[in-house]
Amino acid sequence: MKKKIITFLTIVMGIIIIFSAFIYMKSRQPLLQAKEETTKIALENSELVKVDKFFWYNNKQTYFAVSGVNKKEESMIVIVEQEGGNVLVLNPGEFISENEAKKIAYTKMKPKQLLEARIGVDKGQPVWEIAYEQENGKLGYYIVTAREGNWVKDIKNI
Repeated sequence: MKKKIITFLTIVMGIIIIFSAFIYMKSRQPLLQAKEETTKIALENSELVKVDKFFWYNNKQTYFAVSGVNKKEESMIVIVEQEGGNVLVLNPGEFISENEAKKIAYTKMKPKQLLEARIGVDKGQPVWEIAYEQENGKLGYYIVTAREGNWVKDIKNI
């Protein structure tokens, strides 16, 4: 009797693990598809030859972006608007890096922890949105222009 219960529980656990893996893979499909499509658009519309990172930015509109390098190993960023597919190419020397944007946010906000940075477009200009955890444990966003690193806005206590 004990053997039957153990066998039954093993089968049930196996089914749960397989089902969980399926749900996880299915839930990642939109992200993987967006990354694949953005990479293809970026490679076709810029001098980008290698993609290093993918970004998904949501504000009033959704933007997908990839960063990488051109043939000269210079950093580039390509931002693609989800609706309409407009492409914005930030060539070498035209933007601050993700790390520079994070340093600016850290210096200004003194957060408990920096979480992540995303690049997108706000009011027609490329921006870095840096998510951070405040000392009170709440979420905040610090937004700077991607070209110069100038403050745009910050959102606190979310």
